[in-house]
Amino acid sequence: MNRGCGQMLENRGNPLPSRAVLRPDGLYLALREIGPAELRDAFMQETIVRVPAAESFVHVARGDVGKAAPATAPAGLIFHVARCGSTLLSQLLKTNDNLVVYAEPLPVNEILLPPHPWPRHELVAALRSLGDAFARHARKPYVLKFSSWNTLFCDLVAEAFPASPWVFSLRDPVEVGVSLLSQPAGWMRDADGPAGELRRYVDPEGTAQSPEEFVARLYGAFCTAASRLDAGRGRLVHYETLPAAVWEVVAPHFSLSIDDRQRDRMAQAALIDAKAPVGKVVEFAGDAATKQAAASARLRQAVDAFARPPLQRLEERHARRGAIRSNHPAT
Repeated sequence: MNRGCGQMLENRGNPLPSRAVLRPDGLYLALREIGPAELRDAFMQETIVRVPAAESFVHVARGDVGKAAPATAPAGLIFHVARCGSTLLSQLLKTNDNLVVYAEPLPVNEILLPPHPWPRHELVAALRSLGDAFARHARKPYVLKFSSWNTLFCDLVAEAFPASPWVFSLRDPVEVGVSLLSQPAGWMRDADGPAGELRRYVDPEGTAQSPEEFVARLYGAFCTAASRLDAGRGRLVHYETLPAAVWEVVAPHFSLSIDDRQRDRMAQAALIDAKAPVGKVVEFAGDAATKQAAASARLRQAVDAFARPPLQRLEERHARRGAIRSNHPAT
């Protein structure tokens, strides 16, 4: 069947893309009958588990992958370094009724996870077709919030959606390191699975001497990847500026209109733990001081060697771009 993804979805209502597989003959998408209003969980996969729904499948022939209109691109892209407040950011954006947020969608992971079965330009095309499917599900502006390791391939995403602005959510690398060491991200736990493949993008020579050094290298790799993006399209969002940065920086950057009522809703939502299950209210408690106190000397040394230099280069690059914007408001 030689039709693009949009044509094939036209008569299917607005199903949610829940899985993606790249095969020699094209892109296959699994679709769930889950409406945008159900996406209240911290992560899209939690919604898929929570909400029973009929499933169907669509095949996009390889020659038709990527045939998506520019209007189907996301209103914004959220990259992050892990454990940095990115879930709070995405959950607060969900309080905007005129926006749909897809938080760490599994189909994106399945397209980006190495080893890549397709060449770069076709991976970019597959992301574009997936964006088209999300646009048809949302039927309004939408934002993609990525898994932390997706940041290693953020240049592919930016190429797929060249007009979409992006933000990069950051936190002090010591605090991120403490969190990842005490509770490793899911992809880090399986050395024979995704972790083994992704480690080669973080530490290609296999020189990390300890878990502390690896998480510091990981943070540095995220910053290095983000440095490859067009700084004019991006903003850095630091943990300590949340939640106000959501309505003061992120929303305007994504061309989202936030009035006083919506800002108040966001401020109230920020008092609740962003990762709490739907229907359960858990008060947010800051932990920056606790994490700083828990950091070992070995972690701090690794962070100074492998995380802070790439972070500093990234911040300096954006500071220079910010100065250009201030001097030339029309750019």
